[in-house]
Amino acid sequence: NEWDVTRRNTFESNIGYTTPVGKYSPRGDSPYGIADMSGNVWEWCQSKFKLYPYRDDGREDLQGDERRVVRGGSWFYYQWRCRAAYRPGGTPLDFNDLLGFRLALSPIKFLDS
Repeated sequence: NEWDVTRRNTFESNIGYTTPVGKYSPRGDSPYGIADMSGNVWEWCQSKFKLYPYRDDGREDLQGDERRVVRGGSWFYYQWRCRAAYRPGGTPLDFNDLLGFRLALSPIKFLDS
């Protein structure tokens, strides 16, 4: 729970651009072993940008071009914006080198033939 500039790419690191995924691994990984959850680039999320409390209010609907949540901060911002609790939003038309997305793969269970 303490900020350590050597574990993520934020403004305080003085790098000034994105870094390769895993540059801060394993020291900067989350408790679940996930790299770059804070800093580097804002991560697009599926959720529409709506205020809390979180309800079943259609915010996970993929239709529409409303603002979507971004999380994690980027290399361009100070530490207070590079936290999971900080969640600004952007429109699908926003694009720059501060935004990115995470690809996730779920294991496929093959049925025996």
